Amino acid sequence: MELSIIIPVYNVEAYIEKCVQSLQQQDIPKDEYELIIINDGSPDNSREVELRLMNTFSNIVFIEQENRGVSLARNAGIDRARGKYLLFIDPDDCVEPHTFSRVLKAADEQYAEVIFLGYKFLNADNSVKREVLFAAEKGKVYPGIKVYTVSRGDGTTDPDRSWAILFDRDFINRHQLRNIANVPYLEDGEFLARVLCLAERCIFEGNSFYIRTTRPGSATNSRLFNSDRAINGFFNAADSLKRFKERPSLKKEQVNFLNRPIIKFTLLIVQACVGKGHYYQYKEVKKRLKINGFEKLDLTGCFGLYYRYGLLFNISNDLFYWAWTTRLFLISVRKRFLSFL
Repeated sequence: MELSIIIPVYNVEAYIEKCVQSLQQQDIPKDEYELIIINDGSPDNSREVELRLMNTFSNIVFIEQENRGVSLARNAGIDRARGKYLLFIDPDDCVEPHTFSRVLKAADEQYAEVIFLGYKFLNADNSVKREVLFAAEKGKVYPGIKVYTVSRGDGTTDPDRSWAILFDRDFINRHQLRNIANVPYLEDGEFLARVLCLAERCIFEGNSFYIRTTRPGSATNSRLFNSDRAINGFFNAADSLKRFKERPSLKKEQVNFLNRPIIKFTLLIVQACVGKGHYYQYKEVKKRLKINGFEKLDLTGCFGLYYRYGLLFNISNDLFYWAWTTRLFLISVRKRFLSFL
């Protein structure tokens, strides 16, 4: 089997059928790929829609579990998968028709472990907000450490994502790479950092493939970022990467690379506190940073924003807190000013 598509489902009964239909409108035989749908204790009617789709399409595998979050739902899919490659799909997104043979061929030809696929963001009215293809990088092979930077292109941040990427399943299983629990926001970044730390052959396929939709109420469009759950999750992600960094098998350049995502998650802890506007909470978080060994950050191997923000944080945690507070205030003032024009 060539491909296992892993779809965690929670509260998306209005979207899941469109997603699955797009995955069926493909150009390889149905017995060469499987759709693993994990119902993560969804309280709506998603289960009924999924079971109906399973009766319609022969290549659907259905898994049902109590609500454990998207990360553990994806893990269940990885454990069940049989395909040569893994593809994670969010159930409110879809893919371009007749594209599977093309992306699988690119992966096979380059013996790739990680394949970045082109994607587009849609506005709520389905107009294209942004398209990212990296066509100029097509055909080039990068180590994961390098591709982490290349994927950010001209400075426009490429989200740390699991979607729109093909993963070689043997590579994932050989290194025992799985998502960690209790990171409810930006969880993809922790997983991807470990993947790219170890990957030696990464490519950009260079063509349109994944369609990212805008859905009110989704995690990336909610107030979750400023919640206690998110703050605790950022601590979990930073701690996980810190422990991963201590693996004796890692080379020096891999260890230095991990400093970047560790810095990112540590700064996110403080930024989330700023967004809540509760200085008293930040003081408690500051104590946790010290206890967990994140009061000072290792900047070795870092550059650009990682280095500048990390340096400011190391000079003084408080200085970074107030600098970020000022930044958000100025952004707010600018938005209000422009609204009057």
